[in-house]
Amino acid sequence: MHYIDGVPRDQLVLFAERLDDAIGEENPVRFLDAYVEQLNLVSLGFKQPAMVKGRPPYRPGLLLKIYIYGYLNRIRSSRKLEKECQKNIELIWLCGRLAPDFKTIADFRKENGKGLKNIFRQFLRLCKHLELIDCRQVAIDGTKLRAQNSNNQVYKRDKIAALEKKIEARINEYLEELDRNDTHEKDEYEVLNKKLGGRLKKLRKLKDKIGFIKEVFADNPDLKEHYNTDPDSRRQRGCGRGGPGYNGQIIVDAKHKLIVANKVTNEQNDERQLAPMVAELQKTKKDLGLDAKTTVITDAGYYNEYAIVETEPKDDIETYVAHPRDMKRKEQKGKPNKSKIPVNGFEKDDFQYDREKDEFICPEGKVLKKIPGRHGRNKGGLKTHVYHCAECTECKSKELCTKNKRGRHIYAAVQIKELLEYRDKVNSKRGKAFMQQRKELAEHPFGTIKETMGCRHFMQKGIEKTGNEFSFISFIYNLKRVMNIMTMRQLLQAIS
Repeated sequence: MHYIDGVPRDQLVLFAERLDDAIGEENPVRFLDAYVEQLNLVSLGFKQPAMVKGRPPYRPGLLLKIYIYGYLNRIRSSRKLEKECQKNIELIWLCGRLAPDFKTIADFRKENGKGLKNIFRQFLRLCKHLELIDCRQVAIDGTKLRAQNSNNQVYKRDKIAALEKKIEARINEYLEELDRNDTHEKDEYEVLNKKLGGRLKKLRKLKDKIGFIKEVFADNPDLKEHYNTDPDSRRQRGCGRGGPGYNGQIIVDAKHKLIVANKVTNEQNDERQLAPMVAELQKTKKDLGLDAKTTVITDAGYYNEYAIVETEPKDDIETYVAHPRDMKRKEQKGKPNKSKIPVNGFEKDDFQYDREKDEFICPEGKVLKKIPGRHGRNKGGLKTHVYHCAECTECKSKELCTKNKRGRHIYAAVQIKELLEYRDKVNSKRGKAFMQQRKELAEHPFGTIKETMGCRHFMQKGIEKTGNEFSFISFIYNLKRVMNIMTMRQLLQAIS
């Protein structure tokens, strides 16, 4: 029986093969190479290596190509990239058979955070030229990404003293053990003493670290937890049992699901991210010369009355943020009541607000009037009026409505009329259609970033450096997306 046989390994070749023949004309690395070659790396903020005597440095463009290729193909480790440069035919073609060592590759990412961040906006200009984005409708969403900080390197203020005491006790135990061994035959206990000495050295080093962390807590009275490896990271739900991480925010354009803005924060939720992300969107629109009105859609996690009051009046921005109670009503439909209100049906939303008389009417028909001169601040930071029911003591449903002996109180923002109109707008037929689209827009990029690209954690430390890396990840997502939308010929023509 005959089989297909390969070329014998010892066969000589009369004519040398060209490296360029190994890469097809439609291979994406050809566009990657052409795109980087036409970039002005100096203006983007990439550092130019100093020319010194001896071996010349690698070109910054070469190292940038390596990183772009690596992030596109789930290879982010500098050591793995070094190996791939030696055996991967696409990287061999891209680098011209050069293979920088892992430290050179890692130093390039560490020293060029500004350039890696700016390349995101530079690529957006190409997307604008190709008419792939228009910022007429966008969605904002966030996801949690792990930081370079394990749970073992998180120290709590209320437990640091007990940990220090435990370490001192272990050190004393090892010292006593060493003293006992010294009274016996030297040869018999030489190996044991060496092992104990190594453990003792590690414990003393850990004790010094604990001493440093105690000083950090002393200098920062409000600090409850210290993240030793990456001090800027914070506990995030969704990062491996609430491990240290960051909250990555993106704005996705509806036209082709491209990311038009991004930001990294260490806050655990999205409640205060609406205003900063709208500001990022306006920067992008100004940079790209887009002046069309933008419809911004977010989920209930971004609902913040202060942010809505601040962002909604803008001429070029219209926001649609779902109200948490509307979402809660859908999620808890048919489930038992777990709120502070004793019984369902007596929550704030069940009280009708009379916009003309500026008062609330409870489900039993009682009136809650505004208390003159009494104000407060709600969770969002807005000034509030207080409304009180004077008929609660005689109401048959008091025990179902409130546990307050003085009767039911309702706190409502001064801008309650505007906020109710906003809520009606979001719950309108048009608003519900936008909310239905939000999941399709915002979840798509995160699925690609985490599953296809394998970017579930940051390689850098600190909020500034992780922000730079997240911008680069967003650029890689956009690049991957554009290469799926456009043909190779169209892309090469666009940058020529």
